[in-house]
Amino acid sequence: MWKSDNFKKFVSTLPTLSRRDVLTFSVFVLVSFFFWLAQSAYEQSDSTYEVNLVIEGQPADAVFTTHVPNQIRVTLYDNNIHLLAYGKNSSFRTLTVDFNRYADIAGNFRISGAELQSLLLNELSSTTQITAIYPTLIDARYALTEGKKVPVHLHTQIYTRGNFRDFAPELAFDSVLVHAPSYILDTLQSVHTQLLAASDLTDTLRARVAFQLGMGVKATPDSVDVVVPVIQYVEKVFDEVEITASNVPSGKRLILFPRHARVKCLANFSQYHQYNAENFQLTVSYDSLRKHPELQALPVTLYTDLTTAEVYGIEFEPKEVEYSIEE
Repeated sequence: MWKSDNFKKFVSTLPTLSRRDVLTFSVFVLVSFFFWLAQSAYEQSDSTYEVNLVIEGQPADAVFTTHVPNQIRVTLYDNNIHLLAYGKNSSFRTLTVDFNRYADIAGNFRISGAELQSLLLNELSSTTQITAIYPTLIDARYALTEGKKVPVHLHTQIYTRGNFRDFAPELAFDSVLVHAPSYILDTLQSVHTQLLAASDLTDTLRARVAFQLGMGVKATPDSVDVVVPVIQYVEKVFDEVEITASNVPSGKRLILFPRHARVKCLANFSQYHQYNAENFQLTVSYDSLRKHPELQALPVTLYTDLTTAEVYGIEFEPKEVEYSIEE
């Protein structure tokens, strides 16, 4: 490794640049940069821009029933200085067209590729070339109508996991305003959604589902928010639910064997502890004997004040009980 004295001797042998030399070098670099910049400015290349499409003069009752792009992607070929100017030119970035010029009475709105290119070239320098346009033309349909409200039909294919259960879907709205030519609108009775499919659900599903719309039909809005409630259930058993007799004539007593039944169900997990045996009523009716005196056992009927969202899959044993009558 060099000692410090040796390093100082080495440095002293290097040429010393004067302030004038540094200034001359800096000027040379600066002139070279501007020369390169000027040369680059007049080099030709491609650049792509997004141009907003604005339609003026559209009647209030004219509604597009097929897609009309709100932007056109155009690729230009010119020298870099012009391309840079287009990037900063707000007037070029918006193309305004007259609805009445390109619409016909049959409900068509069409701007051909040649017309579209001509409209864009009007905003460009004479040296600029258009090398690509997307879309290549505007071809849409419109309808002169106030529209019609029709019901919404939801298509679902929902599967839950294990003891989870789904319930009736909730739609943000049940009807939608549609626009279409009169010959379509007169026969249109409803709008169907795309299929909402899900499997192995363990939680409530929230989704936005688009409508299935034929050619020339537009819905406002074009989709609907859907909520599919999903609830978890757990098994709950009540071993001693009393069986009671009803419609027993005065002066008689109906003795049942056994007097209690076992009730099993799937209960809403979030409300599991709120349910008890009193939520279930098991009865036999003396009317069964009036209709069928030969019966050896009476059928047991179950009633509950709980909804299917609270409990479901209810089972009980026994289904029949023996009896005796005391006068």
